[in-house]
Amino acid sequence: MSTKRLELRPAGLRDLGALVRHWNDPQVRRYLFDDREVDPRLAETLLRDSEADFARRGYGLWQVFLQDVLIGVCGLRRRGEERVEILYSLDPGYWGAGLAAEAAQAVLAAGRRARLKEVLIETDDGNVTSQRLAERLGAVFEGAEGGLRRYVVTLTP
Repeated sequence: MSTKRLELRPAGLRDLGALVRHWNDPQVRRYLFDDREVDPRLAETLLRDSEADFARRGYGLWQVFLQDVLIGVCGLRRRGEERVEILYSLDPGYWGAGLAAEAAQAVLAAGRRARLKEVLIETDDGNVTSQRLAERLGAVFEGAEGGLRRYVVTLTP
């Protein structure tokens, strides 16, 4: 799937090494993985779950490319049986250019095509940038608990 500037390609096990490197950038994992190192087993689990979701539901994690350079990940992931959340991460050198919003809008459009009614966005209390992005995506604040702020984007056809 493409946007004005980006190419989003489904992530799979073949991408394990590149995504482990991306997710282990200290600035990337700070908020996405609570500053814990991402070991290959966790990344493999995320990618296997994503491949299964693509096969069953039409969504999962996409690699985000700018001019054929991998700059991040954006996608939808099931949270239990009830909810689906959007995840996104970009290499720090690409922050501040609106690329996360562009990728997230494309992923939310895929959620609409998959007939999702809503998508959850969780941000750490201190991650003001992601909170602003949630609001730019049309998310509504749902509540806060345990150091996390929850927002919900309602997807309408």
